[in-house]
Parts: sequence; structure tokens; C-alpha cells
Amino acid sequence: MLALVIAAVLYLYLIYACGRCTAKLAAQRGRTGTLWFVLGSLFFPVPSLLLALLPSCRDSTPISS
Repeated sequence: MLALVIAAVLYLYLIYACGRCTAKLAAQRGRTGTLWFVLGSLFFPVPSLLLALLPSCRDSTPISS
């Protein structure tokens, strides 16, 4: 039983660390951290890759014609 509790705590910490890493990257790119924290916690490698591929919100300028 103790091993199960320890495994659950370690798993929750891993989920938190993955979400926090994704949220920090999102904040650096100028996006909301809370949404990306949840996405990073649930689907870790995919949101980080999406953030790397999406243009930064700070660098986006409207295209004038």
C-alpha cells in the first residue's frame, strides 16, 4: 500500500513538472500559462512541440497591404 502511495505521489509530481515546463515555455512565447499548464500536464510532448512551431504572440504584427 505504501508503494502505491509513493508511486501516485511521484506520478503527480511528474505531471506537475511537465505542466510547469510547458507553462514556462508558453509564458516566454507570450501566451497564457494556465491553459498551457493544463495541456502540458495532460499531453506533455505535444503542447511543447506546438509552442515551438507556433509564432510568438509578441512577434506577430499585422500584415499591411
